[in-house]
Amino acid sequence: MLEVAWELLIERGLADLTLAELGRRVDTSAGHLLYYFGSKDGLLLEVLRWSEAQLWARWEASRAEEAPFAARFDLFCRQFLPNGLGDPRWLVWIEVWPRVLRAEELRRPYEELDEVWRDELARLLTAAGAVDPASLARRICALLDGLAIAIALGEEDMSVETALTHARALLPAELYAGATA
Repeated sequence: MLEVAWELLIERGLADLTLAELGRRVDTSAGHLLYYFGSKDGLLLEVLRWSEAQLWARWEASRAEEAPFAARFDLFCRQFLPNGLGDPRWLVWIEVWPRVLRAEELRRPYEELDEVWRDELARLLTAAGAVDPASLARRICALLDGLAIAIALGEEDMSVETALTHARALLPAELYAGATA
């Protein structure tokens, strides 16, 4: 059901996604979906959780491999950032952000999803010997969020490689220097 909702979000965007259409596609009623998800915002949150769980599984598989800090950092950033224009995962995040301001029931689940990435980056930075890794992780993730929007919206002067360059610039030189050689 979440995969079908994902496809509908990609196809139509949240504004044009209806529970009735989703119900037709999964052969159930809009009322059943409303009962299960509580609201369209609840559906959006569950789709985001589903998407993030898939991405997190890929990240966990990749972090099991031994690699120097620079390679892990770059991989983290690549996992975090959109693949390019219209990346569906990022389009869902972009849909969630304004709703968090209006729907208090979305705030904590949103924060939990967001914190997972910051906490993971802080662990990565801690292992590399960074000073104040939590603050550095917050700055880097905030930068990546902003750059991700530019990538997802297809801004001509922003790419994943450009975003990586900006993220690396926030790192203390001793963490990244020479590590890619």
